Amino acid sequence: MSELPEDYPMLHIYPSKGAREPVIIKGNAGGLCALVNALISAIAHPNSSGVAEVFNGDAEVYEVVVHLVTTHEKLSPVPDQNSQQ
Repeated sequence: MSELPEDYPMLHIYPSKGAREPVIIKGNAGGLCALVNALISAIAHPNSSGVAEVFNGDAEVYEVVVHLVTTHEKLSPVPDQNSQQ
């Protein structure tokens, strides 16, 4: 097996396959640290989003956006992928 490059934050977030099935997050140390930093940033700055720029296994960069919400109305709807509410 080939080792993941340490120079790039690699992260995969796999959706649940069904009810009561877990969401799985896999990544190298850099990718997991980027996710933790996005979580902390969202909590520390509730009026803005926490963002992690990470790479997937195909070396494509993408953003993980974390929002702190305080109401059921803001938590419930699935966000539009084209708007960063």
